[in-house]
Amino acid sequence: MKILDNTLKLIREEEEKCIGCKACMRGCPMLHKFCHNPKDLLQELLTKEAFDYKLPYSCMLCGYCTEVCPTGVDLKALFLQLRKDTVKETNGKLPKELNSKAIDFHQRFSFSNIFTSDIENLQSNTIFFPGCALMANSPQLVEKTYNYLRQIIPGIGIYIKCCGKPTLFMGKEGKFKEYFGILEREFRDKGVEKIITGCQNCFMTIGQNSKGLEVVSLWQVLVSLGIPKERVGTCKDIDIDFTLHDPCPTRDVNIIHDSIRQILNELGLDFQEMKFNRNRTLCCGSGGMVGLTEPSIAKDHTNRRANEAKTDYIITYCQECVESMRRGGKKSYHILDLLFNEDFKNMKQENKGTMEKWLNRYRGKNIGK
Repeated sequence: MKILDNTLKLIREEEEKCIGCKACMRGCPMLHKFCHNPKDLLQELLTKEAFDYKLPYSCMLCGYCTEVCPTGVDLKALFLQLRKDTVKETNGKLPKELNSKAIDFHQRFSFSNIFTSDIENLQSNTIFFPGCALMANSPQLVEKTYNYLRQIIPGIGIYIKCCGKPTLFMGKEGKFKEYFGILEREFRDKGVEKIITGCQNCFMTIGQNSKGLEVVSLWQVLVSLGIPKERVGTCKDIDIDFTLHDPCPTRDVNIIHDSIRQILNELGLDFQEMKFNRNRTLCCGSGGMVGLTEPSIAKDHTNRRANEAKTDYIITYCQECVESMRRGGKKSYHILDLLFNEDFKNMKQENKGTMEKWLNRYRGKNIGK
């Protein structure tokens, strides 16, 4: 693929900042597939003024590289731009090897009336936005969470929709704006002022693209208003060693890191920290749609992250991460399981299949009606 002029300028800026220290490569299996040193890679791109389209679609877009870079090289922004360039060069018809049709299918149905609904049960200016992954895994868990929110936030509504991030991260900026416009119109028409998100991707996507709206995580709310009283201390006698995994989308949101740990402490759960945690957490392997575009690289990320945990059990607060850790050979739970699932210890440690996930989303679209 030809590198466009504006992107060449971006590459030149990043290459000048890069000192070739390889700090970014210590936590990124992807870079090892394409270079011995990121500075060499950037120089090669400048020399050839062209790139292999598999390069940007192998990046998890997790931001770890920039977090650890002493000079602030932003490979995430660069690779996302190269994805956008690929979309332009192919007129939106991405190479078949990237499996983008599966993502397009997911996004079409994630905004259709078959599997989603408009804002329901709203009697205030605040809504709960659970996100796709939680609903696909368990509409029952989403409903229990929403019912509790209704107890502590009178009049809160619920919005069963996708945030559109898969389309954005595939580089299809125009289509993302079309999808996100659906959300913006609904926010405006229903007078929404505050959005409580149950998904880390939704927190970032809505927060970065909705002007004038307050976007907060479910975890902040539960710390501020309290977890269910009957759940306080219920995990103190659990004879299981857990390790906490921080999802990468909110690596820079310290209030979420702190909120999660406070909730776990209130539950009485004893847990270990990962070596790479909080701001320097590593991707679980589900980032950037790489599980579809470059499955082998996604698998490397998943196995590395899962094996970093010294325990057999992992607790996290992203459903995609829960499923990734299971693929990596661990037993994993979402923090909502500990809060609202009475029998979480006897849960089956298996990920739902594609058909079951869509069926769950169909069942869950009527929550709040």
